[in-house]
Amino acid sequence: MAWGFARLGHRTERTDKLLGGVANELVQRTWHFKPQDVGATLWSFATIEYFDRDAFRAGASRLNFRFIRSFKPQEMSNTVWALATAGFAPKYIHAFDTSLVPAQQRPTKDAIMKDPITECFAAVASEVMRRPHEFKDQELKDVLWSFSKVRDR
Repeated sequence: MAWGFARLGHRTERTDKLLGGVANELVQRTWHFKPQDVGATLWSFATIEYFDRDAFRAGASRLNFRFIRSFKPQEMSNTVWALATAGFAPKYIHAFDTSLVPAQQRPTKDAIMKDPITECFAAVASEVMRRPHEFKDQELKDVLWSFSKVRDR
């Protein structure tokens, strides 16, 4: 439903109540949301400019190192695009910069996993490097734009 309102660009006070209900469900029942639901919901929220911090963090927590392989490239790209568009950046911005930041200056995996936004971006970065051939051009563009938007290289 949120996706439909976002596609129409329709937002009113009544729409906000509905989006609030969806956001509450995402926070309360995060693990009931399938990967496609997470990506589509966060994409919808960002598109319609409904920025519920708890909902975005809950959605990001679903896309983590443990479950990343259950996400398709489009679901990953929609999720990080939505996070970046909504202004949610990783706490540890250089957590996955293995080329320019020495290992001793990067946070540990345990530290990364304490912040759902950082872990989400880190998990997507690892999957893009692990299976780049599965991503369509648009999905890669959206992932790269998202990392650029949150100031990561």
